Amino acid sequence: MGKNNRRFHKKPPQQAGANYKPPYSEEILAMSVEGLNLSVETLEILKKGGVLLLGDILSRRKTEMYKVQNFNKKRLFELQNAIAPLGVDFRPDEGSDASQGAEEKAKQIRGGNGAGDRRGEDRRPGGRTGDGRQDARQQGERQNDRKSAPMPVKGNREEDRRRTELSRGGNALNQQNRKQGKGDVSSKNKGNAVDFSKIFPREKLVHSPRIELEKDRFTKFQRAGKWGYKDENGKEVIPPIYTEALSFKEDMAAVEMNGLFGYINRENELVIPYKYDTAGSFSEGWANVSVGEKCGYIDLTGKETVPFIYDAATPFTGEGYGRVKKDGRWGNIRKNGEVSWQ
Repeated sequence: MGKNNRRFHKKPPQQAGANYKPPYSEEILAMSVEGLNLSVETLEILKKGGVLLLGDILSRRKTEMYKVQNFNKKRLFELQNAIAPLGVDFRPDEGSDASQGAEEKAKQIRGGNGAGDRRGEDRRPGGRTGDGRQDARQQGERQNDRKSAPMPVKGNREEDRRRTELSRGGNALNQQNRKQGKGDVSSKNKGNAVDFSKIFPREKLVHSPRIELEKDRFTKFQRAGKWGYKDENGKEVIPPIYTEALSFKEDMAAVEMNGLFGYINRENELVIPYKYDTAGSFSEGWANVSVGEKCGYIDLTGKETVPFIYDAATPFTGEGYGRVKKDGRWGNIRKNGEVSWQ
């Protein structure tokens, strides 16, 4: 027997989410991770791992984020809170209801319902399928569709042409009147001019008020891998002794020591003990924290105000509600504990 000279090449590994299209707009997917409210350390970890756009995040499942070097549970919690206000989420797990809904939504965005793909699975050379009668039947259906398709309405073209001529005529007359020192047709002869603003009304553009982020008088700084705080004059007020530190909100700041989070005041006194795996900043007197895999809320004294039953939670928005996630669904939670699921 001759020697087998066939060579086998190792199949290159596929990137995370290579065959998955997140069901969101291209504008959202092309958003840079720098536009998210993330810490400097998390941004550096994502960039070094090649995660540069929001689409790179949304095409991954939560567990796939751990494949990024130095990305841990605390970073995942921070990232999840950062993308939640945008109304987006990670790639759902296979077989879940959220996964099936995302796939259907993605097909709608791409302009297909999947039927064309199924018809093309059993194609043979020459574009013929395995059943010639099925081809003939499909061809007859396409011919019937073309026969029953509505003809273009000529009246629409005539109407568009008439409007264009009226517009051109009005512009020409306006230019002539300006040369002779007369007013425009639209102002002196409104009865004969065509007011397209009435035919095609447009809503008045209202600009949203610009939200200015409130800057605290204490700013955090890093030295030798540890975090501390300085005042507005650059003077060190809290020494850099913490593994992680969040900005002061409502005179309290979440800090990490020995792998757990607690809260300190401006005098560097530990008000709420180190016992949380992750922690967020206070807002409206409440802060989102997690113990193990579940999230809840506490008040400024450390009292549990919302039980730890949610898969994710975000700080309160300043409008009387926060965002929580459970069983793949997001909802708005009020201080009375009621959740409006979406």
